[in-house]
Amino acid sequence: MSDVHLDSALFFKRAERIFQAWEKSSGDTAELEGVTALQVVLGEPNDDTPAYNKTMSLQLYLLGFEFPSTLMLFTKSPRKVTFVCSSSKAKLLKQLQSDRDIDIDIQVRSKDEAAAKQVVKDLVLSLGDGKIGSLPKDKPAGKLVDDWNSAVSSSKAGLEVVDISSTISAILNEKDGEELKNLITGSKMTATAMQHYFKSKMESIIDRGTVVPHEVFAGLVEEKIGNDDKAVDMKLWNKNPSLGDVDFASTEWVYTPIIQSGGKYDLKVTAQSDNSPLKPGVILASLGIRYKSYCTSMSRTFFISPNKKQESYYSALLEARQEALKKLKAGAVVSDVYNEVHQFVESKSGTLGQNFLRSIGFATGIEYRDSAFVLGPKNSRTLKENMVLVLTLGVQELPDPKKQGKTYALLLSDTVKVGQSGAVVLTEGVTKLGDVVMELDEDEPESEPEVKAKPKKANGDAKAKSPVKTRTGAGSARVLATKTRGGNRENVEQTTSEKIKANQARLHAQRNADGIKKWEKGGKGKDGEGDKVVKRYESYRREEQLPRALEDRRVYVDEQRQSVVLPINGFAVPFHISTIKNVTKTEESDHIVLRINFQSPGQIAGKKEDMPFEDPDANFIRSASFRSQDQRHMLKVFDSITALKKTATKREAERKELADVIEQEKLVEVKGRHPYVLKNVFPRPAPEGKKTDGNVEIHQNGIRFRPDGPASKIDLLFSNIKHLFFQPSEKELIVIIHVHLKAPIMLGKKKTYDVQFYREVTDMSFDETGGKKRRARYGDEDEIEQEQEDRKRRAELDKQFHDFARRIESAAQAQQYELEVDVPFRELGFSGVPYRSNVLLLPTTNCLIHISEFPFTVITLSDVEIVHLERVQFGLKNFDMVFVLNDFKKTPIHINSIPVVHLDNVKEWLDSCDVPISEGPVNLSWPAIMKTVNDDPLAFYAEGGWEFLTGGGSDADSSESEEGSVFEEDSDVFDDESSSDDESGSDFGGDSDDSGSEDFDDDDEGDDWDELERKAERADNKHREKGGDDSDDDKGKKKKKSSRR
Repeated sequence: MSDVHLDSALFFKRAERIFQAWEKSSGDTAELEGVTALQVVLGEPNDDTPAYNKTMSLQLYLLGFEFPSTLMLFTKSPRKVTFVCSSSKAKLLKQLQSDRDIDIDIQVRSKDEAAAKQVVKDLVLSLGDGKIGSLPKDKPAGKLVDDWNSAVSSSKAGLEVVDISSTISAILNEKDGEELKNLITGSKMTATAMQHYFKSKMESIIDRGTVVPHEVFAGLVEEKIGNDDKAVDMKLWNKNPSLGDVDFASTEWVYTPIIQSGGKYDLKVTAQSDNSPLKPGVILASLGIRYKSYCTSMSRTFFISPNKKQESYYSALLEARQEALKKLKAGAVVSDVYNEVHQFVESKSGTLGQNFLRSIGFATGIEYRDSAFVLGPKNSRTLKENMVLVLTLGVQELPDPKKQGKTYALLLSDTVKVGQSGAVVLTEGVTKLGDVVMELDEDEPESEPEVKAKPKKANGDAKAKSPVKTRTGAGSARVLATKTRGGNRENVEQTTSEKIKANQARLHAQRNADGIKKWEKGGKGKDGEGDKVVKRYESYRREEQLPRALEDRRVYVDEQRQSVVLPINGFAVPFHISTIKNVTKTEESDHIVLRINFQSPGQIAGKKEDMPFEDPDANFIRSASFRSQDQRHMLKVFDSITALKKTATKREAERKELADVIEQEKLVEVKGRHPYVLKNVFPRPAPEGKKTDGNVEIHQNGIRFRPDGPASKIDLLFSNIKHLFFQPSEKELIVIIHVHLKAPIMLGKKKTYDVQFYREVTDMSFDETGGKKRRARYGDEDEIEQEQEDRKRRAELDKQFHDFARRIESAAQAQQYELEVDVPFRELGFSGVPYRSNVLLLPTTNCLIHISEFPFTVITLSDVEIVHLERVQFGLKNFDMVFVLNDFKKTPIHINSIPVVHLDNVKEWLDSCDVPISEGPVNLSWPAIMKTVNDDPLAFYAEGGWEFLTGGGSDADSSESEEGSVFEEDSDVFDDESSSDDESGSDFGGDSDDSGSEDFDDDDEGDDWDELERKAERADNKHREKGGDDSDDDKGKKKKKSSRR
C-alpha cells in the first residue's frame, strides 16, 4: 500500500459532480431530493462479495483504488466528505487535502472495539434526523457495517434509509475524457484478441480436427495478457500498432472467455465455458478486457459451413445492429430504442422476432453490468452523450437445419459510445458475413481413412482413387515399360510439378495483381525519377573567392574547392569535379592538347546513368580542348585533374557504401540486477579484425558483446534486429547465435548486416600414444569415453546457446518487438555457390541461410519477388537459382551449381513458403531484365509481369547447342553415339525433346530384357563397322583420369 498515490485533483473534480447532482436533483437524480447525507460503505472482502458493485465502482471512480472496511459519508451543508477507516488507510487518505469548496474529515477507528463503535455513533448523532442515501443492494458485510447499521437503527432522531442506486448509476454513466481513453484502449485490446487470436486459432482447431475443450481454449485466450507463469504475448498485441503504450499490469479479463458450440448455447452474461470439445457448426465467443478498472466486451457468432438460411438470419442481425446504432443517440428513451429494434427484427423474420432477447444490452464502465441501466422495454430513462454501453443483439432457440431436434443461437455484441447523432462502435472487427464464415470440406475426413485402408482394398476400388493405371492383363505391355530403369522418373517429376502447379498459378497471379496495384499507387514517372535527387554543386559563391592565380588566364585546379577553372573567351569559368567525366592528353612535337570530357545524358549506352540531370533535354557541353606549348604546366594540370577525380570518385563510392548505415540509439543497461550473460564466445566479424573472446549480455533494449581485451564492444539493439538464428553443433565444429540486422552498422571500418557469436565445440586434445600404438589398440575404452564426452559437451553447449537465444527473444518481446528464434532445418539443406565456394545452404522458417563460414548468406523469403531456376534441363548435373527481390533496385541474388538431385526438394520447399517459382534451360541476362523492369514497372506488370519466365514458349530447341556442349565436357563418347541415334534406337536421341521419349515408348513397349540385349549388341556392331573401337571408350576413361590429376 506504500506505492498508492491518490490523484487529489481528480477526486475533488468528480466529488464536485456528485454534489452538483445532489443540489440540482431532477430526472435521474430526483431521488436525492430531501436526502441529508449519502453513505457509501465497503465491507470486508469475502468469497460472497460480487466482483462488481456500485460501492466498489464509486470508490474506484473517486480514489482510483479499493479501500475495504471504509465508510464514506457525504454531507451537503456544508460540503464535506467524512472517511471512517483504520489508521493505515487514514495515512493514505491524508493525501487528499481539503479543497476550498469541499472539506475532508478522516475518522480513525481504534483497535479497541468500544472506542470504534463510539466513533460511528458520534457520526450518526451529528446527522440529526432526515434521510440517508444508501446502496442496500450491494449488501456489504463486516464489523464496520454492523456498527453503522446498529447506530442508525438505534438512533433516536429517526433516520430513514433510501436507495440511491439510480443516482449513482447516472453519475457513473456519463464518462469524462480520461475514462473514455481507458475504455477505447480496452476495446481495442478486446477486438485484437478476437480478430488476431481467437478467430485464427479456432479455424486452425476446426480445420485440423483437434479435440480442444471449450474450457481449455478459453484458458489459451486468457494467457495472452500474461499471468504468473507466462509473459504477455507481445507478438499478438503488436499486430495492433495503436496498442504501443498499454500498461499490461493494469489489464485483466472482465470474465473468463466464454466459448460455446455443439448445440448448447447460453446467452446470459453469467454463461461459462464448459468442458465439452469445440465442434464445427455454430460457435459463439465472448471476450471482455478490463483496462485500468474500465470494462469492455464483445461477442461474435462464427459459422462452419452454414446454409443459406443461417446466413440470411445473420445478415438480418447485422442490419438490426446498424439500426440500433442509429437509434442510440443522446436524448433517446431506452424503451423506445428497444421497441424499434425489436420491430425491425420482426419485419425481417418472424422467427427472429419471436426468439429475440428481452434486452439489447446495458450500460458499462467500472461496473461491468449496470443493473439500473438495462436496455430493455421497461427502462424509461434517457440516453446522454458519452455514455458507454454494451449493445447485445441475440436470438436463441433457432431450429438447426442440419441436425433435427437441435437448436442454435446467434449473438452479436459490441462496446459502443453514445453520441449526438448515433452510437460509435469501439470494438470494431470480425463483423461482416465473410469474416465469420468458414467453409470446411466435408469430404476430407472421409477420404483420409480410405487412403489409410487403401492397401487392403481390391484393385477395382484403388483404381477409382489413383491417377496411375493399375496392372491388368490387357495392359501387360505398358506395365513392362514402367519396369525399365528410369521408367518411373517421368511420373515422379510429374507428381512433384502437379503438387505445386495450382498453388504456383495462384501465387503468380497474385504477384502480378499486387505489382499492378503497387505501381498504380506509387509510380511517378519511369525508372523512379520521382525519387531521384538532382545534386547542385557550388564551387564559388562570390567572384571575390576566385584564386588570384586566375589572373594569368590559364587552366587552374583548385583542390580545396574541388573545382577546375577553365579560361573561356577571356572569362574564368569554374567547373566542379563532379561535372567532369575524365581528361585525356595528346602530346605533339612542340605542344600538348588537353581534352576535358564532361558529364552529359545519353553517354552510357545500355546502362543506368548514375547522375540525374535537372533537364536532360537541355544543351550540354560534351568536351573542351585546350592547346598549350607549356607542356610542364599542362602535364601538372592533367595529373591534378586525374587525382582530384579519383579522390572524388572514391569519396562518392564510400558515401554510397555507407548511405544505409545507421547510427543506433544508446543501449540502456539493466539496472537492479546482473544481466543474463553468455560467456567465452567469439564475435564474427571481429570488431578490430583480430579474433578476441568475451561475453554477450542481454540488456533492456538490446544485447552487448563485452570483450575481455582492449577491443571495442558491440551493441545490437532489438529495434534493428531483423532475424535471430540459433544453429546447433550438429555436423559442425561451432555452435552459433547469429543476428541479421535491418540496417547495417559499422564494425571497425567496415559495415555489416550480420553479427554472430560462436564457440568451438572441440577442445585442443592430442593423441600422444603414437599412430601405430593407437591403431593397435583400436576400439579401446579411452577412445569410446572421449567420444561420449564430446557428445555430452556438444549437447551442453547446444542447450546453453539455445536457452540464451530464447532469453534474447523474451527480452525483445517484452519491449514489444516481434522477434523469434529461427533454427535451420538441416534435413532440407542443399549445397550451392552463393559467392565463390561451395557451401551448405539451410532453409529456416523465414529464410535461406549459410552462417557457418564467412561470407554469410541470409535471404529473407518475405523480401523475395520470385525465384527463377536456371539450367534446368535433362542431362545437366547442376542448376542455378536466382532470387529476385521486391526492391528491384537491388541486384538479384544468385546461388549456382546446386546438384539436380535437390531440384524437387527445393521446389517443394519454396512452394510451401508461398514463393513464386519459374524455371528455364539457360542462364538469363539479369542486368538487362532488371533495367527493363525498373524503366517502367507498371508497364512491365501490365504486360504480364514475370509470365515470360514461366514458359510462354519452349527454349529447348534454341539451346540445343548449349546442351550439347555440356555433354562434350563429360565424355567424348556422346559425340560418337549422337551420330548413330536414329540407327541404334538409343534413348539419348533428344535430351529435352518430348518426341524422343514418345518414340521410345511406342517402339519398345513390348520388348523384354533379352530383346533389349540383342538390340544393344547390334548397335555395338554397327559402331565398330563405322570405324569405332572399344579403345574409344578407353580413351574417354583415360581423359577423365588425366583431368582428375
